[in-house]
Amino acid sequence: MLRTLALMLCLAPLPAVSQQDDPGRLSPLGQADAMFQLAQRVQGTGAARAMQQIALRVAARAAGAEELALERRDLEERRDALRRDMALDESTRRQRLDEIDTALTVNGERLARGFPGWRDITAPAPVGLDEAKGLLAEGEALIAFHQGDEHLYLWLVARDRVIWHRVALPRGDAAQLVALFREGMGLTGTLRGATALKPKSAAAEVPDFNRPLAANLYVLLFGAFAQELEAYPNLRIVPDGAWIGLPFAALLTGYDDATAPVTPGLLREASWLVRRHAITVMPSVVSLRALPRAPRASGRSTLLAVGDPVFAGTASAMEVARSGGEAVDVTALAPLPGTRREVEAIARAFPDTAQVLLGAAATESAIRGADLSDRDVIVFATHGLIAGELQGLEEPALALTPPGTPSAEDDGLLTAGEVAGLRLSADWVVLSACNTAAGDGEGAEGLSGLARAFFAAGAESLLVSHWPVRDDAAARLTAAAFAELEADPGLGKAEAMRRSMLALMADESDATLAHPLAWAPFFVVGGGS
Repeated sequence: MLRTLALMLCLAPLPAVSQQDDPGRLSPLGQADAMFQLAQRVQGTGAARAMQQIALRVAARAAGAEELALERRDLEERRDALRRDMALDESTRRQRLDEIDTALTVNGERLARGFPGWRDITAPAPVGLDEAKGLLAEGEALIAFHQGDEHLYLWLVARDRVIWHRVALPRGDAAQLVALFREGMGLTGTLRGATALKPKSAAAEVPDFNRPLAANLYVLLFGAFAQELEAYPNLRIVPDGAWIGLPFAALLTGYDDATAPVTPGLLREASWLVRRHAITVMPSVVSLRALPRAPRASGRSTLLAVGDPVFAGTASAMEVARSGGEAVDVTALAPLPGTRREVEAIARAFPDTAQVLLGAAATESAIRGADLSDRDVIVFATHGLIAGELQGLEEPALALTPPGTPSAEDDGLLTAGEVAGLRLSADWVVLSACNTAAGDGEGAEGLSGLARAFFAAGAESLLVSHWPVRDDAAARLTAAAFAELEADPGLGKAEAMRRSMLALMADESDATLAHPLAWAPFFVVGGGS
C-alpha cells in the first residue's frame, strides 16, 4: 500500500475530509471528545511522564514537599535504569526493583500526608476538549495526533472551535512516509552528532528534495482545517508515533512551490509552514496543564552556556569507537569551532548574568559541580550522541572536554541518566549543534533520551534538533533567536525561532542556507511559549 500512497503523494494534492461540530456529520462533538480522551489514555511517552514530574515538583514546592518530589523522581530514574540494564541477572534485577517499589510506596505515603493531591498530577485524567479550549491562549491552536493501527486521527482545538479529522493511514505507512520525507532531504540511517561545516558560497548548488511530498503531507495532516489554521499564528503540536520525526516547519502550504524548478530564490520565498506559524511541539495533551500560569519574576534572566569542548580528532560520532575495549574515546571526536562563536553570541544577550564554559572549562565535572538551580537559560553547544553510536554507550549523552584521566565522575560524557539527576529550574534548555530529539533512534519514543532527561531535571522547555546541525548555521539560528528575545522580552520562544529561521533562509550570501536542511533542524518542545 505504501508504494501506491507515496506515488500519490508525490504526484497530486490529496483531498481532506473534516468532521466538525455538526450532528449531521459522521462524528458529533461528543464522540470527538471521547476519542480525544481515549487517545490520551493509550499514548504515553517518557517525555510526557517527565513533564508530569516537573508539575509535581512545582506543586509540591508550594506545599513544602519538594524534596519528596525530587526523591520520587530519583527513584523512578533508578527503576528505569534497572529495567534497561541487560547486564543484570533476572533475580538481582527483580530484587532491586522490589526494593525501589517499596521505597516508592513509602514515598507516596509521605507525599500523601503533606500533599494529598499529588496522584492527580502523576496519574492525571485525560484532558477533555472543553478543558483544552480553556487552557489555550488567544491565537493558539492545539493540533493533536493519534496514530492508530489503520487510521491517523487529528484534532484542531482552539478557544473558539474544535475540528476532528480522520485519515485512512496505517501505522507502518506513516512511519515510512516520515522516513521518505527525511531521505528526500539526504537524511538516511540513524542520526548522528554534529559536524563542523564551513559556509558555502552563494554560487553553491542547492540540493533538491521531495517538495511534492512536503506539500502533500501538509494537505494530509492540515488540509482539513487549512483555512481555519490561518487564524492561529501559534501552533502547539502533539505528534504521535513516527510523526515526531517530521520537521513540521518544512512542510509546504502551497502546491505551486512543489512543482516549480528549484532555485535558491524559490526556497527563500516558498510557502513553508513556519512562514505563517510559530510551532511548539508538546509531549502530550496533558502537558497543557503544566503551561506557565504567570510570568517569571522581574529581573534579568541568567545564562549558563557550554560550548567548544576540546576534541582532538577528526571523526564524526559514527566513526568513533571504544578505545582499548574499556572506555569511549571522546577525544577522537571532531572539534566544533562554530560552537564557540555561538556561545559568545548568545552570551551577549545576557551581559551581566552569563556564565560561560568554553574549551578546557567545558567539562562534565564543571557541570555536575555547578549550582544550576538559578540558571534561567542553559545552552549546550556540542556533539549529542545517540545510544549505540559509540560502542559501549548505552544511553544518549552530550560530549564534553574529556579529562586527562577518565573516572566514574568524569569521563567526558554527560549521559541522560546523569542529566536527569541534576536540579534545574530553567525556563529554556538549548541543545545545539547535535541530534538531540531522539533517544534511541525510534520515532515512537523520539523524545525519550536527552530531552526526557532534561525535562526530568526540571527544564520547562527545550530546543532540540531533528538531525545533525552544521555548526555555522546552528550558531546563527540560536544567537538570532536570543537577540529577538532580548529585543522583545514578551516574544515567545517558538516565535523567536521562527523569525530566526526566516532570517537565515533569506540570506543571499550563501545559497545553501535557503534549504530546510540548514534552517529547519531545530524545534521548541515543552510547556513554555
